Amino acid sequence: MLKDIFLQSNEFATFLKSLKHSSASHSYLIVSKDAFSANEMASLFAQAILCEKMCGECENCKKVEAGSHPDIKFYPEGAKLLVDDSKKIVEESFIKPIFADKKIFIITSVDLSTEEAQNKLLKSLEEPNDCVYYILTTSNIEKVLPTIRSRCNKIELPPVCEEQILPLLSGDEQTKLLAARLGGGYISKSIQLSKKENLKDIALLGLGILGELASSREAIKYVKRIVDIKSDILTMIEVMNLAIEDALILKTQKNGKISLDMFCDKISIMANDLSIKCLSNLCLTLNKAVRDLSFNVNLPLVADNLVMNILEVKYLCK
Repeated sequence: MLKDIFLQSNEFATFLKSLKHSSASHSYLIVSKDAFSANEMASLFAQAILCEKMCGECENCKKVEAGSHPDIKFYPEGAKLLVDDSKKIVEESFIKPIFADKKIFIITSVDLSTEEAQNKLLKSLEEPNDCVYYILTTSNIEKVLPTIRSRCNKIELPPVCEEQILPLLSGDEQTKLLAARLGGGYISKSIQLSKKENLKDIALLGLGILGELASSREAIKYVKRIVDIKSDILTMIEVMNLAIEDALILKTQKNGKISLDMFCDKISIMANDLSIKCLSNLCLTLNKAVRDLSFNVNLPLVADNLVMNILEVKYLCK
């Protein structure tokens, strides 16, 4: 099921067509905010280079699917590509393939690598050996050197549609739907969210703070509950941001479609009770909390500031 999503994509179909017409590039840069999707597509590109039919039965296909093909080299060896990795890639590119008639280097998350490591690859990407292919992946193309980008055929993967993601998720139907909506079309994020047994509770906590918080006494209780969910505070804030967007849609569009329709009653109450100015200011408050967390500010302090600031915004906008 997961593999089929990529095999049926327009991006893969275009790549296969270029192989059949002998117009395929020797260097590709696959771009996706979902590193998992980019890496999966890179592996399928490699398999297609070795077997255009993607038959699944030949020795090349079997070895690729088993993750043991000797002519597919995966880099980096550690967390990010280093100069030593790039040197090895350059050296290995001059060694003939062992099993197939082509050699493929899959270099993942190239945006995390150092500038020196990227520069070391330039000549190989510009003048590849006839039997050598390079497939790079990135989730942040702005951190890939322009000289690398210009030497690669860029493939941008769009978000995956909800109908394709839902069968991959775990949990009850509401949890799956919520995970897919929060995942924004990215498979790995949606799968991780669906595995949270308390995902609905996290969502309801965020919605409760936005819609029901009305006193300092209630604020203390909400702060404690946020501290209890620990790192899931970021998921809660994502839900809250989506809820605010939905409330704004209900206030400004007659037949607008909302993301959190599984909580439509709560969103409708927010839209009725909170002004556009209030909702906009609440967004700013949430963004500040995310910034504080990125700077490793103490979680109880972030939780306290977040709840009290939301209470203040709601009071001032009455």
